[in-house]
Amino acid sequence: MKYQPVLLALIMIGGAIGLGVASDQSTQSETPQYINPRIREYGKVVKLPAAAHQPHNNSRLVVDITKGGDPDKLNSAIEKVCRYVNIYAGAGKDSAKVDIAVVLHGDATLAALNHDAYSARFKTRSNPNLKCLSELKKTGVEVFVCGQSLIGKAAKPSQVSDQVDVAVSALSALVNLQTDGYAYIPMLK
Repeated sequence: MKYQPVLLALIMIGGAIGLGVASDQSTQSETPQYINPRIREYGKVVKLPAAAHQPHNNSRLVVDITKGGDPDKLNSAIEKVCRYVNIYAGAGKDSAKVDIAVVLHGDATLAALNHDAYSARFKTRSNPNLKCLSELKKTGVEVFVCGQSLIGKAAKPSQVSDQVDVAVSALSALVNLQTDGYAYIPMLK
């Protein structure tokens, strides 16, 4: 009977391993429940009411988008702004008011063109970004395009969609918005 303590220890270790595997499997088998509380077609989020760093009410964000992409597809950086809207609208414990501004420049500049100008430039049926930009505008997001980048890419302010306002430059828009209390969010991917 001198093996009983060893047997008991092995049983306890086996039980602990079993519990660890069982809890691992239960979290892996849980399917996240995505929601779109404000913008229905874009920017799905998961509600996390117990998570740290809940969205603060009256936050102000300026999102700096320079990334381009496939001219036939929605710019993923623009869609990510929809996720920000949805995070503040319902991913936390409580919804929170947020002011969001977007500044398009660099390779993202031409995403601001109206359907006709975009189609002529890229030989596409339409501008795949405009529906998403329209949804952003409906929620109060302000979208600006850099006038300097626009002209530098041989486009005209008259070719910009009604969803977007032309700023003198990305520099002036970013500095002005940060001076007005907006937190700077660079969109790196």
